[in-house]
Amino acid sequence: MSEPEPEQPEGPGPELEPEPEPIPRFRPSSSSVLDSDDLLPGVLRRLPPRPASLPRASLVCRRWHHLVTSRNFLREFREFHRAPPVLGLFHNTYLGAADRRFVAAVAPPDRIPGSLFRIPCGRYHRSWRFLDCHHGRALLLCPMGPRREVLVWDPMTGARRRAPLPPDAGDVRHGAVLCSCGHVRDCRSSQFQVVLVWFELGLTHLRRAVAAVYSSESGAWSHIIAVQAPFVSTASNASKPGTLAGNAVYWLIPGSLVLEFDAVTRNLAMISVPAYTAGSLYWQCQLVLTDAKELGLAMVTEISIKLWKRDSGNACGWSMYSSVQLEGCLPPRKWMQEQPSLLGYHEESNAIFVWVEAGVFMIQLESMQSRLLCQGASNFEIYPFAGFYNRGDAIAGAPGDDDVDAHWPTATVNMWHYEDLRGDSHGPYSIVSLQRWSGNGFFTEGFNVWRTDETKEQAIPLTDAMLSL
Repeated sequence: MSEPEPEQPEGPGPELEPEPEPIPRFRPSSSSVLDSDDLLPGVLRRLPPRPASLPRASLVCRRWHHLVTSRNFLREFREFHRAPPVLGLFHNTYLGAADRRFVAAVAPPDRIPGSLFRIPCGRYHRSWRFLDCHHGRALLLCPMGPRREVLVWDPMTGARRRAPLPPDAGDVRHGAVLCSCGHVRDCRSSQFQVVLVWFELGLTHLRRAVAAVYSSESGAWSHIIAVQAPFVSTASNASKPGTLAGNAVYWLIPGSLVLEFDAVTRNLAMISVPAYTAGSLYWQCQLVLTDAKELGLAMVTEISIKLWKRDSGNACGWSMYSSVQLEGCLPPRKWMQEQPSLLGYHEESNAIFVWVEAGVFMIQLESMQSRLLCQGASNFEIYPFAGFYNRGDAIAGAPGDDDVDAHWPTATVNMWHYEDLRGDSHGPYSIVSLQRWSGNGFFTEGFNVWRTDETKEQAIPLTDAMLSL
């Protein structure tokens, strides 16, 4: 027997109160933000400071173009980001042309062609060499010829200023270009100072380091500054860029010493390196900054980079505070390969530049991310260049009347590399040598080569390399 169905209630049930409507809130749409002259500059200032960011934004419309190319916006863009990115490296290896002294450190579309950074040193650009790159400027030296002089050059705008060397200047080994306002970012509108360092024999047969300072404001050199350096070796012409820490610039000197120049007091001082690193080769060590932005020293081994800092409580004046492993940052080393070399360091990005036989790598010491830049060499003299690239500021690198290249023979320049059937890289060799070996049947058809300032991925057939000369 089925159960009776429940009785339905008679009449309408109680009415439910309607839910209150939400209070509307004003949410500006993206179109209203981009149309606002007050809000748009703040949005565009937050674009990443990569070379392609502002040129791409300028293509959106005419209004954006006028904004991102204005002087006020560019100044605010630099002030907002403060530390400029590393755009590439200048180097002192002659590769046949004035536009082959720059290696880009970023991938397309941010890669800047070397033709934009063609060194403006006239016919005899081969004899000029870089001494420093800081604050958006580069310092070059012409150590020989009728005009011994230095050149301060802004690679972005092409602005340059020359100054003859001090009358008593010897064989200049080190230099620095410093912004007078003391900021770490590129502030090209300010005055600058140039510091040159050379070594000479004192009256007591002791070596001494000698420096002079040039002021762009006065257009004159300071008096000579000197400090005794009895253990400085001048047998090697090896040179590395200086490292800025606080108000001082530091250079690593062959012979296990550090030379300090205080830009405020204008004093020179010699500092001993940690005893553990004293016997290391010059190219195994590099001056860096610690987490506190103070002077530190790095030493590379086959598998790691050991980091030291100044320590007044330690008897030797230094203590090791960190060791980072290179596994995963660099290609696996093969048996009997050369020892890695430390070529340079960039303060703002905390990046160190390491050479192994596979090429030159830029390694960010915090994230340990690495990038292959070029082939290079174990004693590749490099000078990292950082700046806020703006296509409107950059010049096309077209030479003026005094910047015509002399026709230097490049067929005999050792600048070409190749890879054998086992995957080992060889070089550098001249194109004359490679052509002779190819004629003797040592290379197969379609054999590829690449220059010292390139990577293996940029290799071209040997026949094309011969036609390009």
